[in-house]
Amino acid sequence: MELILFALPVLLLVLMFTSQRKRQRAAEQLQASLQPGQQIVTTSGMFARVVELDDAVVVLEPGPGQRVRWDRRAIGGVVAEGARGYLPEAGPNAGARALPDAGFEGPTSGNDAAGPTSTAPGEPGHPARPGDQNPRS
Repeated sequence: MELILFALPVLLLVLMFTSQRKRQRAAEQLQASLQPGQQIVTTSGMFARVVELDDAVVVLEPGPGQRVRWDRRAIGGVVAEGARGYLPEAGPNAGARALPDAGFEGPTSGNDAAGPTSTAPGEPGHPARPGDQNPRS
């Protein structure tokens, strides 16, 4: 009985250390296998493409023309082609999509060059929003 009470915690510690070592080896292999052009997901869930690598820093491109610097240890995994979150290779006109103009009123909508107008709720010219109610009615 005493042998079981001694062996059980020792066995539990051995299992904890071996699983930690496996996770550490997997993270080291991931870091060693990173290459520019790969699509990755960070530990916080951002999908991006690797642009540049350094010993401690990786430059990621989450979208066309956007570049951000991350700590290399924040790379959570490589996204396989065809997997959820994988973006197809960008063509020469990837960022040149036409924006729909339906419902877009432009930057001067509601404001003019003199600045925004201040109107109270219920006055003409005040934009109506859901939840706007006159508390005195």
